[in-house]
This record gives sequence, structure tokens and C-alpha cells, in this order.
Amino acid sequence: MKIYIGTSGWQYYHWRGKFYPENLDSKNFLKFYSKHFNTVEINTSFYHLTKKTTFEKWKNEISDLRRKNKNDFLFAVKLYRLFTHLRRLKLKKEDEKTLKTFLENVSALKENLGPILIQLPPSFKDKEVLKKFIKKFKTIIKNVFKNRLPLIALEIRNKNLLTKDVYNFLRKEKIIFVISDSPRWPTDFVKTTDIVYVRFHGKPILFASKYSKKELKKYAEKIKKLKPKVLFAYFNNDAEGYAIENALEFNKIIISNDKKRNKRT
Repeated sequence: MKIYIGTSGWQYYHWRGKFYPENLDSKNFLKFYSKHFNTVEINTSFYHLTKKTTFEKWKNEISDLRRKNKNDFLFAVKLYRLFTHLRRLKLKKEDEKTLKTFLENVSALKENLGPILIQLPPSFKDKEVLKKFIKKFKTIIKNVFKNRLPLIALEIRNKNLLTKDVYNFLRKEKIIFVISDSPRWPTDFVKTTDIVYVRFHGKPILFASKYSKKELKKYAEKIKKLKPKVLFAYFNNDAEGYAIENALEFNKIIISNDKKRNKRT
């Protein structure tokens, strides 16, 4: 199993002294981060249309060792909220142009591009609109990326979309279902491709709770039963640097479990 475990974002000043050295300039955060993890979720792309030059800058900021080996560091990119939260997946012609621009900008990451994450709003529950959007999204992606198509992951936050019909649609379209651990949004422990994508948002306090080793081991066992070929896992509990602690611990647990499984086979 290929393992990618990291955090949701890296530009956290309150991680100084907990992860980043106290005197480390913020412009060197990503380079330092990439020496310890092989993936990160980009959150800023959700809030505004991130420039192509910014993606290029991030690609060049990862550590030299990571850049020498292709695919050794992957960025998961969260889709711009204009499409998901403002348009609610109903795109106008100008929105389709903006989506194309978004994807063209993202393409600057090249071999370091991991999944594109579509995060739905909690109130969104229209199954048919979702299906129509996914098909349109894939068409635009194919026009932009041509040969090397990026992975697409979907985080559902409404129980009405957690159905067999939706899962079967995702399997047919080769969309990764995101398993979301939080005290606020419902989820399901299913796999729709050979890839498992998990987001740990923190609980009982959203974004501000630390997972215990026991909880992480329990999650690792559940993931093992899904038998993925690739695992993406991101910790979004950035308060007090919990995301860093949990990501490092979870990585050790997953690697240990994977080694044991390989010995048996």
C-alpha cells in the first residue's frame, strides 16, 4: 500500500515551537514540513482563485530530496468554494470558464499534484445535481489535463447523499469517497476506488481535539479491512499542533500494520 499522511494546511504560525523552529521564517514552513511528511492538503485554494504562479511557488518550495523523486510529495487541492458553496454545483457558462482556469492553475503542480478535493456544504443533498456536476467536472478536467488526469475525491456532509446509489455512481465514475471523522458531519466507512481518503477533523471538539493512540489504532484497523492500494489521510485538528502529533503517530501505526500484512502475504 502506498501511504500519504499529512495535515490540512501548513501555514500555521501557532505551530512554531511545537513543530516549526521558533525562529523559522514562514516562507520556509513548507520546505521544513516536506522533510517530515510526503503530502499536504491545500486549504487556501478553497477560499479564492489561487494563481498559477502560487502553485508553481509551492511546488518549488518542497524539499530538494522530495523534488528529486517524482510523486514523492503530493499536494491535495481543495476545490474553490465558488463552485460548491456559492453556485452549489450549478455552473453557469462563466463559472465553467473559471473552473477551467482553476484547473489550469492547479496543473502547475505537475507530478506533485495529488487528489482534487470536492468538499460539499452540509446543506447540499441534491443527488441529481451532484451527478451532473461530476460529469461536467470530469469533462473539463480531461480538456485541461489531456493525458495525465488527476484523482478526484468527494467529501459528503449530508446524510441524504450517503446512499448505495451515490456510492455506485462514484465507483462508476472512479471518484474517491472521503471518509470524514468529525463530531458535526455524518460519514460512512466505504471505498469507491482502490484509494482510501480520510479527513480527521478532530472530535469531540471540531478542529481542536487530539486523537488518542487507541483511536488512531482503531481507525488503522478499519482502513486495513478496506484493503486500499493507496491511502491519503489528513489531520485538520490544527489547534495546539495536534494535527502534527497525530499525523506522525498515525503514519507509524499504518506503516507498522502494512509491514505485518506484507509478511503474511
